[in-house]
Amino acid sequence: MHSFPLLPCHVTQKLVETRARRIKCDEAKPNCRNCTRSKRECAYASASPDGKSDLRIVIYTPKASFAATEAEKHSLEFFLARMRSRFPMHFTQPVLQAAHQEDVLAHAVIALGAMQQVYEYDDSSAIGTWSPLSQFAMQQYGKALRLLRDRVILNARGKGTTSPDIILISCIFFACFECLRGSTPSAIIHMRSGLNLLREYENEPSTGFVVPKRTMRSLFTRLDNQIIEMRGSCLSMASPLDSFQAVAGDLSPEDDVHDALNSLWNHILHGMLVAAGAVAKGQAPAPAITTPQNNVKENMKELYNRFTRDPHASSLSSEGEYGQDSDVLRIWFLLSPMLLTANTWDPADAWSPHNDNFAKIVSLAEGYLARCSQNDSSRKRTFTFSLGVVPPLVLTATCSRDPDVQEKALYLLSIGNRREGIWDSKLALQFARRTIELDNAVRHQPREEQAATRLKNRAATFDDLCMDEADSPQQ
Repeated sequence: MHSFPLLPCHVTQKLVETRARRIKCDEAKPNCRNCTRSKRECAYASASPDGKSDLRIVIYTPKASFAATEAEKHSLEFFLARMRSRFPMHFTQPVLQAAHQEDVLAHAVIALGAMQQVYEYDDSSAIGTWSPLSQFAMQQYGKALRLLRDRVILNARGKGTTSPDIILISCIFFACFECLRGSTPSAIIHMRSGLNLLREYENEPSTGFVVPKRTMRSLFTRLDNQIIEMRGSCLSMASPLDSFQAVAGDLSPEDDVHDALNSLWNHILHGMLVAAGAVAKGQAPAPAITTPQNNVKENMKELYNRFTRDPHASSLSSEGEYGQDSDVLRIWFLLSPMLLTANTWDPADAWSPHNDNFAKIVSLAEGYLARCSQNDSSRKRTFTFSLGVVPPLVLTATCSRDPDVQEKALYLLSIGNRREGIWDSKLALQFARRTIELDNAVRHQPREEQAATRLKNRAATFDDLCMDEADSPQQ
């Protein structure tokens, strides 16, 4: 079994609460304030003969962790060491605390930790086969699914009181589990279920009891973005029920740069979705994308200024902290304005003004991937949930008119070995190559006809690749 570095002992202790903690007594009388606030009992020693202050020793012994067996403990430790940082801390910390009482979350956390270890460190043959660890992960995943199903049924019958947060968190974890397995269609099912439930639950008073509503909305915005990035054109040609209203809320000063950028990206993608629907109906492409949030350009500039003024903006994290890698954020700051001035299905010459930006994106992505590899040379593949480099590299490969930049983008996809949510670098490489071939085949068509053809080709290519991935052994 692969050996992996764990978090420092004191961090693991804080998150899982498996060790006794000593609480300093403040010597207040008649009751210690520290113990009163934390609902602990003080143990008093008898007064000393010389009449000096009592000696007080306070020992708190918390309840055991929800991981009982050695296999469960190992997978939980891996989650803490690796998967925890793939989500915001203000999401994982309350989720881990809730998992002590919520068996659905306990099994989901353990399943995710086990499957991530299989994906990132085992041979590729172990991902799609029944290796001992992948079998254990599937067993834990199955338990979580069955427990959640039973509780949802009880809720529907009025006999249960499962928190909406537990259901929404489970959808996020289940989607990530299926992404790690390489089952994109199953992951999308969980994503779409969670998005629909978010709209149903968001205004309920009980929502936000475990995870703050804004945090939950931000994570589901990420899911919404990924579905549109990968299947947006398909959604535009399906029934209206298959389309989504923007889930991103208005920007707030408390949003960090990653969450705010992710929110603005959501508005851009929904603008693209509307434009794709018009093209699919035979209408001419608009000269620029209009978004549900009309001031998205101004907000993007304001956010970029905030990013550049941040003294920590130049620091490099390489996935050490959720969504805070400065090079990745720079890539998306380059990408977003480009999409506001040109549609992805426009003829190739529409992207000529952005050649320099494509070159910058490739350079930043190359540096980022090199640093990730140096941080853990034994890791064979990488999974992340935050903004990544795969979609920008796909756009660069398919739209750049510089052959060297285009080839470099394809090369980085070929060596990336990454899953960024439902985006898989290998699948993305196949998509980019097929798209380049199909685009070249229609290059001489009239502009309006070419736009519609390119849009349909992208939808068909994604459908074919997703079906091939679902039917073939995982790599």
